[in-house]
Amino acid sequence: MSKVINRNFLKFLIVIIAFQDVAAGVAGSIMADIIAAYPDYNPTVVMLVATFPGLIQIVPALFYGKLSSIFRKRTLLFTGLILFMIGGIMPFFIDSLPLIIAFRGLLGLGVGITMPLSVDIISDFFDGRERDFLIGFGTSTIACIGAIFFQLGGGILADMYGWQYGFLTYLFPIWILALTFLFLPEPEKRQKLQETNVQKVKPPKVIFGVSLGQVFFSALIFGYVTNISVVIASENLGTATQAGMAISVFTFGTLLAGFVFGRVKHMIPVSYIPVAVFLTGLGMAICYFSHSLTMIFIGSMIGGAGMGIGLPGVFARVAEATPKNSTTSYVGLVVAAQGIGGIMGPFAFGAIINMFNQDIGRFPLLVSTIGLFALGVVWLIAVKVAKPTDTPDIKIDNLNNEEEVSPALTK
Repeated sequence: MSKVINRNFLKFLIVIIAFQDVAAGVAGSIMADIIAAYPDYNPTVVMLVATFPGLIQIVPALFYGKLSSIFRKRTLLFTGLILFMIGGIMPFFIDSLPLIIAFRGLLGLGVGITMPLSVDIISDFFDGRERDFLIGFGTSTIACIGAIFFQLGGGILADMYGWQYGFLTYLFPIWILALTFLFLPEPEKRQKLQETNVQKVKPPKVIFGVSLGQVFFSALIFGYVTNISVVIASENLGTATQAGMAISVFTFGTLLAGFVFGRVKHMIPVSYIPVAVFLTGLGMAICYFSHSLTMIFIGSMIGGAGMGIGLPGVFARVAEATPKNSTTSYVGLVVAAQGIGGIMGPFAFGAIINMFNQDIGRFPLLVSTIGLFALGVVWLIAVKVAKPTDTPDIKIDNLNNEEEVSPALTK
């Protein structure tokens, strides 16, 4: 059945999918209360409530390409959102810590589906600068707004009524499920491809190279996230509240950068990813050398802006490199790489700190700075020496591949 949908409304439906991409942070904002509620468990075990979703989301993200070639996008979206809401809400009703952790894993499965899908579905409907803007706006701006909402909402409910009430914030995406169920069409281009005899080709090597770079990029950000508040608090540069605000400033920088990602990519179409990595490293360097709260906030804003360009930049590069007529998507590899980097970060920084006999605080910021600048150099060399090639097309019968999908879309 054919259904005409307003193009701007279609954009809205697509970008709101990213709202819950980093919503697992609810548990982080109330972790102290959860640890206090389970004194018989080791705090490291209790912290799995916050960290387990990030680990589990790697699994469906790794297989997202296969899933997207088998199932309809709407099916994947509704499955991911339902898993997300069930896994998110159930800890409100149960007291068993192992069960809570298990349901948090279910939430991770949902995020592992919806996060790559939120980028993949943009590429199904849009091309060029329009696609770049939506990827930046969705993965940086909307995702950050969602993260702030879930962290603040969960914290407020926990403070008012008790820590378990914080999990009720996961009821909020019901409106996203309802709107997308009612109005979001199945991508017409992908439907045609699945109905056509398609010859398989190997994915370009750049997809795996960019994903590998994302592993290191995500791991190096860890040095900032876990140490900036330590620097502010231990050196009496600000209050505990102001120490916590530094990461909020970083997130705000990421949010703002999402608005301009498309323009930045258009201005420096080859070097936008290494420039984003350099910018993030510059932010870390400013934080490392600063001895005032104001300069640390400035460094955090700059670092966050780099992150806000780098993350959608990696997604956009993988989307561009994917063969236009392919029924398999590779953006899930980026999500998996991000998760793997997040897991690597604590172990890598712990090993480096022990190797140099240093303490937490400023030293990890120095490691992040050096690592990001080095990664930026490697990435810049890689994009400069790479031969410019067009995205390979797959041989396909009876299909006219259009640059943009018509507003009249199949539901």
